[in-house]
Amino acid sequence: MLTSAAGSSRHSKRGWLWSVNPLLKIVLSLVAVAVAFALQNLAAAGLLVGVLLALLLTVGMPWRLWLTGAIAILLFTALTWLLRDGPAALLNTLRLLAILLPGPLFSLTTSPADLTRALQAVKLPSFLVLSLMLVWRFLPVIQQEAQRIIEANQLRGVDLGRRPRQWFSGLFVPLIFRIVSYADEVTVGLETRSYDPNAHRSMGQPLRWRRLDSGVAIAAILIFCAVGHLQWSQ
Repeated sequence: MLTSAAGSSRHSKRGWLWSVNPLLKIVLSLVAVAVAFALQNLAAAGLLVGVLLALLLTVGMPWRLWLTGAIAILLFTALTWLLRDGPAALLNTLRLLAILLPGPLFSLTTSPADLTRALQAVKLPSFLVLSLMLVWRFLPVIQQEAQRIIEANQLRGVDLGRRPRQWFSGLFVPLIFRIVSYADEVTVGLETRSYDPNAHRSMGQPLRWRRLDSGVAIAAILIFCAVGHLQWSQ
């Protein structure tokens, strides 16, 4: 009871998207990507991207990611504009955004524990749940290690950004060694705790469908209907 209350309080401080059922977020993300692949109308693509960007603004994504994404999108738009006409380039850019945006939106609003409960709720094998959870948990750690390696090279006077030929020896090799080291530590920890992937497990905080989830589902259906109307009404 106290754990559930603490969890809901923590999610409320982070934002309402944190409190949405993770299974619902997975389904809506997949539907959004599927719809994005079918879009051929600028207005429909613009509506879907606008909604996704508005949601992404509420989760507090770091400005560096915004800057990196904006530069990449501008380069993609310029390249497609040179290869094709303007409207086609704009449509391709919007479709690309609609395909990519659900990823960071889901990852920034879903904790590893919520993802684990969602995967367990759909009865996935325990070994697969553990593998996905570890990958999800250690992606930020790998990013931090990569940043530390880059900074260590800079202290040695090596700017990897200007020397692509040294990426393998200066970045990828030490990063692989760190990943293997983390994998060994996780393996030892699981063996020490006598982890059995086939053992029965209960969830301390089972997933529940709440009014917020119903509201989000209804709003998402209306948005997808509006996107579909713009796409197929012409």
